[in-house]
Amino acid sequence: MNLKEIALSLLFFLTATPSAWSELSQPQRSDETINLQYFPKETTRSELIPQMRQFSFALGVACTHCHGTEEQTGFDLRGVDFSLDIKPAKSKARQMLRMVDEINGNLLSKIPQSELSLKVSCFTCHSGIPLPEMIEARVLRKIEKEGLEAAIEDYRSLRRNYEGSAAYNFKEQPLVEAASELHAKGKFKEALAISELNLEFHPDSGQSKFRLAEAYFETGEKEKARKLYAELLEANPNDRRVKRRLEELDNR
Repeated sequence: MNLKEIALSLLFFLTATPSAWSELSQPQRSDETINLQYFPKETTRSELIPQMRQFSFALGVACTHCHGTEEQTGFDLRGVDFSLDIKPAKSKARQMLRMVDEINGNLLSKIPQSELSLKVSCFTCHSGIPLPEMIEARVLRKIEKEGLEAAIEDYRSLRRNYEGSAAYNFKEQPLVEAASELHAKGKFKEALAISELNLEFHPDSGQSKFRLAEAYFETGEKEKARKLYAELLEANPNDRRVKRRLEELDNR
């Protein structure tokens, strides 16, 4: 789901009244709820709907992500039977809610709290996307499963759709970490490409320049490596790593 779709869903969730949701979801108009397994049995529909809105916003999905039949998708709730347990996402949601309760009620309660009284919520991890995955993990996964070019295109697509939102961290550090891991695994071509990608968006990133220089060093592109090392040394004359690399290049 991109930012436009998230905005549209948020507008619906904020403006739709409980009665409107009731009309859309089921023909009955009572406040009765059916098949509650996480929430208390006495929870009413009018009490439940605000909770559902929060879940939808936290994951950036429509209600049909968890509810209804496999054929029912999107934001049209007409005919959706919310009591059905057909979609695996609904069972996962219950487990996630129990996990949140465990973290807030048992784990965080044992840690000395400041005046902030910190708690986690669905949004803490999901940040508006269904699959909570750090951008560096996603890049590495895409490289492993689909190849370097697919991973780079995926990263560009994510930036177009999510930059400015809380979904992903598009600062320089995540791709620095991805390039470092690729380098450690001996995947110098991939490390080089990810470092170049990072410098495209963060041209002043010293960490990315170093990672790129390291990739050039390993692939034998000495002059490209030397140029970057020289730039880094000029910016930080006391950088021992860079000095050592320049000495190694001189001795080759």
